[in-house]
Amino acid sequence: MNKDSSNSSKPPSSNGFRKIPNNREGSGRKTGGQPGHKGHTVTIPGDLAELVKKGEAQHQHEIIDETGGSERYVSDWAIDLKVIPVYTEIRRPIGIPPNIGYGTGVQGLSVYLQNVGMMSLERVAEFVAVATNGLITLSEAAILSFSRNVAEKVELGPLIEDLLNGEILHTDETPVKTTQRHALGAPEAEIAEHTTFNAYVRTYSNATTTLLTANAHKDDESVKHDDILTRFFGILSHDHEAKFYNYATKHATCGAHLSRELKGMADLCMLSWAGRVRNLFLKMNKKKKEDLSHNEVCCNPAILQEYETDYDALVEEGATCLAGMKKNTLGFDDLRKMVNRLRGCKDPYLLFMRDYAAPFTNNLSERDLRHCKIKQKSSGCYRAWHGLLDHCKIRSLTGTARKRGLNVLLAIQQCLGRSIPC
Repeated sequence: MNKDSSNSSKPPSSNGFRKIPNNREGSGRKTGGQPGHKGHTVTIPGDLAELVKKGEAQHQHEIIDETGGSERYVSDWAIDLKVIPVYTEIRRPIGIPPNIGYGTGVQGLSVYLQNVGMMSLERVAEFVAVATNGLITLSEAAILSFSRNVAEKVELGPLIEDLLNGEILHTDETPVKTTQRHALGAPEAEIAEHTTFNAYVRTYSNATTTLLTANAHKDDESVKHDDILTRFFGILSHDHEAKFYNYATKHATCGAHLSRELKGMADLCMLSWAGRVRNLFLKMNKKKKEDLSHNEVCCNPAILQEYETDYDALVEEGATCLAGMKKNTLGFDDLRKMVNRLRGCKDPYLLFMRDYAAPFTNNLSERDLRHCKIKQKSSGCYRAWHGLLDHCKIRSLTGTARKRGLNVLLAIQQCLGRSIPC
């Protein structure tokens, strides 16, 4: 009953409205920016004149005549933003009836607010109307057509190629609510009546690329349908999901998930053994961080052997503790599963120390999926199956652009044509 996201593998979205205590352990450092932290302050671009020539900024002057005629002065700056509708008239020969459509600016902003800003269609339309003083009033159908147009033009091939050529690949999946679901092999989508279906969004991520897919089920067939892990032969980072062990060459099972489960066993089942195993993993991760900060690319073999010996000893200690417990007593089943997991998955759990290229956690894919829960909180569920597929493609585009340091809004606009009919 007391399990939550801090001491088990349950996601934060399942915490409900209970007040969750702060279980983070103190580092002993003062709060605020740490030594070496790069500060941020408001500045004026050094190339302001060039930005003005390109039409990307405006430079206005306001003179206060209190200098007494002196040519010396001090400049104060006020940075502001204006939203002004632009009506572009495109003249062409007579023949085809005239068409009025929306340009890439308003389309791109609408797609960004809906899919990145997680705003509802109604709120997007309201924002555009307020920002333009009522001159541009979008319908919800128009906003949906903007997203569909972007999704249709997103090229996933280069993203898949980058993922397959990388050394590390992170993967994870999360359920989302939808009123339509299109199972593999089904001729058409199922439509829910007075309820919703569970669909599953899966991410394939590395440091520079994000790719999202949606499937009606989370089984192995959906992994084969995505056809990414079937062609990947590097290190796969995941959360100890059984089906993922069938793919890739090496596995880096998430240590953060393991740490939370061990903490839950120590706190809720009063198993001190779990606390000692957790401390060993935290100690190893701390050592790895120290080595990387000193540009060490691998662990000292003697130290690594010591860690592996401690690991084996703790596993045997857990087995001995299990033998002395009665079945159906508090913590028996949790301890049995954990001992079997640590014994059978030693290589995946220790890969992060044996190979410093392998990550300790799978948090990269967790972050790439977090928006799904935010979207569900604001919208409740997806109304159409193609809407979920469009959202996954757009988030693949924006997530990749952000990781590569590109302008997300510009990346969306580059996928748009000149105009879309209203």
